[in-house]
Parts: sequence; C-alpha cells; structure tokens
Amino acid sequence: MKNKRKYFKYNEEDILEILSEYFYTDCNFETIGSKAILLGEPGKDLRLIGVVGDGEDEELYETNLEELDGKIDFNGSH
Repeated sequence: MKNKRKYFKYNEEDILEILSEYFYTDCNFETIGSKAILLGEPGKDLRLIGVVGDGEDEELYETNLEELDGKIDFNGSH
C-alpha cells in the first residue's frame, strides 16, 4: 500500500493567519483580534511575535510588535 501524503506551501500571510487562529483557540476568547509578524532569518533566528486579544480591543492593533520583540522572552508552548 502506498503512503498518503499531502504537500503544503504557505506564504507569510497564511502562516500568520494559521498561527493567529491557533492562539485564539488556545486563549478561549469569544471573538478574536490579532496582530503578528515574522522577524529574523530562516534557519538562523526566525521568530513570530504576536498579540491576540478580545475582538473588541481596538488598541491591540496599535501594538508595536518589533518593540515588543526586545522586551519579552520566548514563551511558546512548544
């Protein structure tokens, strides 16, 4: 029997959307508001910086994620 495979190729926008949706389900918010960026170089220091909050929090979108990068340590669950 031949093994089944499915190949994927995502652009940056899709990657950020998928991760933001994951964070949303992990945080148990009723509505979602999110902002995320990828920083660094693949294979070297690539990292995601993001914020997820209640969809009613309009100030969330004003978060300076590049500045936040220098202020917080890695805190992912994986």
